[in-house]
Amino acid sequence: MYDFKLEKGVTLGFIFKYNSSKKLFFQKEVYLSKEGTTYKGQQLLEQLYTYGKDRTWLKKQSKKVVEQYILGTWFKNGSSRYSLKNLGDMKIEYHSLLEEK
Repeated sequence: MYDFKLEKGVTLGFIFKYNSSKKLFFQKEVYLSKEGTTYKGQQLLEQLYTYGKDRTWLKKQSKKVVEQYILGTWFKNGSSRYSLKNLGDMKIEYHSLLEEK
């Protein structure tokens, strides 16, 4: 789980999980919390628009979180056998909300 502070009182949350049997690192959830309310799906996108952000921005942030903060740290501190350029047979899958329809 990674939280990104969009602005005071507004947090964007990213939850990633790893499925070892499928060798899949996937984004389980993405949400926005504001004033005690959590927004997901289309409501999340609508809230992002009020801050001048869109689906493309959200996808870039998700990619940054997984590549720099999660896997980047893991490769740097733990696994020298793999890297972002060499994931082996592991796949990364982002939340369906991030895909254009």
